[in-house]
Amino acid sequence: MFIEDLSTDADFVRGPTVRAVGWLEAGHPHQQGPAPDEFLARLKEHVARAYQPILFWGLHECSLCSDGQRRTGHYNLLIPTAQLLYVAPEMIVHYIEDHGYLPPLEFVDAVMACPEQESPRYTALLSQFQGSWGLR
Repeated sequence: MFIEDLSTDADFVRGPTVRAVGWLEAGHPHQQGPAPDEFLARLKEHVARAYQPILFWGLHECSLCSDGQRRTGHYNLLIPTAQLLYVAPEMIVHYIEDHGYLPPLEFVDAVMACPEQESPRYTALLSQFQGSWGLR
């Protein structure tokens, strides 16, 4: 599923305080370049423990791979800040490592500043966005 970077519609969550990042598909251009090592390490920590308030059945399959291997993911990554909620697929790590994707700098900064998933600080930041997907 392609969603343009920094769109305010990230599939299951939308609104003026939402930003989609990393929803790539073949045939749609995306920013490329080297991602900082510290960012990639921190992003992997978040993906490994990603809080899932909403689960979807089905997989997101990488359409950028041309080697015949089927790389898939089905989790979403929520990165809250004081002003915005960034939403990315767990496949974002694969896109960075294997396809040279470079996420927007504001997402890089948000990941670096984001508290540990499900920590009290993370939960407090995320709680302000729950109305964006209808949870209370």
